[in-house]
Amino acid sequence: MAVDAPSVGPGLAPADALKFLQQLREYHHRALWEEEKHFTWLLSIVLAAQAAVLTAKGGDLPARAPILICFAVIGLAFALVALVVVRREGAFFVNAHSVFVPLWNQHFPSWPLSAPSGSGNRSPLVLALLLLRPWKLSIRDAFQLVFLVFGLAYFVLLVAALKRAI
Repeated sequence: MAVDAPSVGPGLAPADALKFLQQLREYHHRALWEEEKHFTWLLSIVLAAQAAVLTAKGGDLPARAPILICFAVIGLAFALVALVVVRREGAFFVNAHSVFVPLWNQHFPSWPLSAPSGSGNRSPLVLALLLLRPWKLSIRDAFQLVFLVFGLAYFVLLVAALKRAI
């Protein structure tokens, strides 16, 4: 029985379409992991640099406030960019997966995959509330929550440094 492929490209055989969609899905999955990993490292390095300046011996703490403010602004900007990038790449992955699933299920009805629900991104408030039920967090949710926590830490440090500088 021949199965028609969804509209993924002109003249693609169903098996070729399935292979193409799997590669697209894998591309977005790898990109998502690399972004999560590298942004986490970057944010950790900036926070460690800020902690090193904050705990350095000698000198006056208000004199170090401009450096602390710079690190806090940089860290906050990176945390926001990380959150936006990971949410966007996550939506791309969910989109690629939602196109892949029907074709997979047509070819392999005995091993069906479930279609994703929604965009795959939860609101920041829901992410924070999921701390009460961490078993409900996906890996993507957990990384988004980490970026929100980094952003909150940088915001608190920025406010504290501004109070010292003023």
